[in-house]
Amino acid sequence: MGLKHAAHYVRMPPEGACSREVSGILHHSRPGTDPESTRWHGKKYVALGSSFASGPAIAPREPDAPRLAGRSRNNYAHLVAAAAQLELTDVTSSGATCEHILHEQQYGQPPQIRAVDSATDLVTLTIGGNDVGLTQYRIAHRLPLPLRLIPPIARLGDETAVNHRLHTIEQSLTEVLTTIARRAPRARVLVVNYLSLLGPVSAQDRPVDRNYQQFAESLAAHTASAAARADAELIDARTPSLDHPPGSTGAWTIGGYLPLPGRQYPGAPFHPTAAGMAGVADLILDRLASLPPIEPQPTAES
Repeated sequence: MGLKHAAHYVRMPPEGACSREVSGILHHSRPGTDPESTRWHGKKYVALGSSFASGPAIAPREPDAPRLAGRSRNNYAHLVAAAAQLELTDVTSSGATCEHILHEQQYGQPPQIRAVDSATDLVTLTIGGNDVGLTQYRIAHRLPLPLRLIPPIARLGDETAVNHRLHTIEQSLTEVLTTIARRAPRARVLVVNYLSLLGPVSAQDRPVDRNYQQFAESLAAHTASAAARADAELIDARTPSLDHPPGSTGAWTIGGYLPLPGRQYPGAPFHPTAAGMAGVADLILDRLASLPPIEPQPTAES
């Protein structure tokens, strides 16, 4: 499947989307008449990233995407595109790393960056978690001890290895953002960090929970630094997600569970829920409400 199959012109809320009003752009008494409420309409939007952007196990699935990509029609990109009436190309994919953004194919798909070109007006990016093994660390330490002794799983739960990868992630993120800017010089670039799989730090946290929090905070800090260096906009989804941990009402992420055939779940284990995607979409829409598109500069001939 080529990139052309990933493009959608989204005008109405996707099937199953939350019916509540989204903030920012949609909060106008006369939609379509206020120039600020329509300035993003029809603009070209490309969504890049990993599973925390694609939305695995959040119904309905995007039928044109590879099944392993876990791409939902209710991920934050689709919700934003529906609300702001953007022309969406969503190439997000579970398991993606910075290499899959820039250079490597995944599930038969070309590198995600190929969806970005000079006509792109808006890019969102959520990447880096798989590069450092953040969620994998959390999963590995939730498995029974005998499984944690298996060498490949033991490596996923190795704190030293995660720390080592954190030392290089900012350089990788900066390379991704620099490449986006080069391919789409007038695009607004919004870097969305990762939702937390835990609530705020507590004295009752286990050592592995504290390690996860430290790793997540470090990734968020490196992400913010890379965004600042590339003159991109940071969407801090991690901080508000701490107030909506797994098990809470309206949780933005879900913990571990064993999926049973025939049952629907709010999201894949250790991943965002539909509520979390809606929360991230609201954060993005709030930012777009005060962030105009960068229009093409008139040429000398015009």
